[in-house]
Order: sequence, then structure tokens, then C-alpha cells
Amino acid sequence: MAVAFTSVRDCVAQLVDAIARSGDDAEALGNAMSGPVRELMRRPDLLMLGIPRQANNVGFSEYLYYDGQLSILLYEVPTGKPVPPHDHGIWESLFVYRGRVRHWVYERADDGSVPGRSDLRIVSERVLEQGDFAVIAPPRDIHSFVALTEGTYGITVLDGAYRPDRHYYNLETGTYVVKGQKNAR
Repeated sequence: MAVAFTSVRDCVAQLVDAIARSGDDAEALGNAMSGPVRELMRRPDLLMLGIPRQANNVGFSEYLYYDGQLSILLYEVPTGKPVPPHDHGIWESLFVYRGRVRHWVYERADDGSVPGRSDLRIVSERVLEQGDFAVIAPPRDIHSFVALTEGTYGITVLDGAYRPDRHYYNLETGTYVVKGQKNAR
């Protein structure tokens, strides 16, 4: 007997409903999205479904879905090279499709009044395993991550557009730089 897997379309319909029901509650949002995304992750052909996209922190990134508002992204998480702390200006989720990820969430401890200077405080540091997730949302939308195993892939759900000018933080120097994106998605 053939095993039936959820379609991307069915996942999207459930995500749209989950987003509408959750409002600004990041915890409720993550919990509401986890079922549909985990069901999608059961597909053995997931790595073959996407459409390539330009990414700024990873080498391999594809759209599993994009409609101008909602995006589902699949990407390989760099191993041994942490993605530096950065912000998005919008909530995003990180689900671990394969592998293991060390993930940090930060908040600004300073008042942001000195351009180029920052003081970040770690709010959360976790090791995420396959199926685990984090929702990163303002005002705690600064995060960094690194794969702990080769072949680690993540799935991000995003409702809206990334801010075109994002902050990349240097924890050692207490500074940040603003980087613009060619493609704000």
C-alpha cells in the first residue's frame, strides 16, 4: 500500500489558517505551524521539490512555496561556520528538517541610540534536532545558528517580506553593520 504524503498546497492552507489564528503570539504561532510543517517534512522527495532562490547566509536555498506574501524556504545550514547574529524585521520560523542545529536568540540590551554599536544579550540557546523549531519574532528577532552535523537542512516559514536593510552583529566588538539585500525575499 502506498503511503500518502501531504502536498505543499495542503500545508500552505493549514499555515495560512495557523497564522490567522495566532496573531502576534510567537509561541502560539510556532505550535500551530508545527503540525503542518512536520507533516510536510515526512515527504521523502522534499529536497527535489523546490525552486532555487538567492540567499545571503547559506549556499543552498530553495522556495518550496512563494506567493508574494507567504514563503516556505528549504536550505542547507552551514556546518562549522556559524551564521552571524542578524535580524529580520519580521517573524520567521526555523524548523530542522534534517540534522542538528545550535540556535541562539538575542535581544538588544542597549537602547540603540549609538549607530553601529550594540549590546546583545542571549535570550535562548538550544540544540534543535530533526522536527524541532524556533520562532524568531520582534523584539527578539535577532538570531544566529550553525549546523552540528553535515547535511543539515532547515525549513523557514515567513509571512511577509524581510526588511531590505538588516543588521549583522559582531558580539566580540559590540558593533553591527547594516547590509542591504538585492532581493528582499
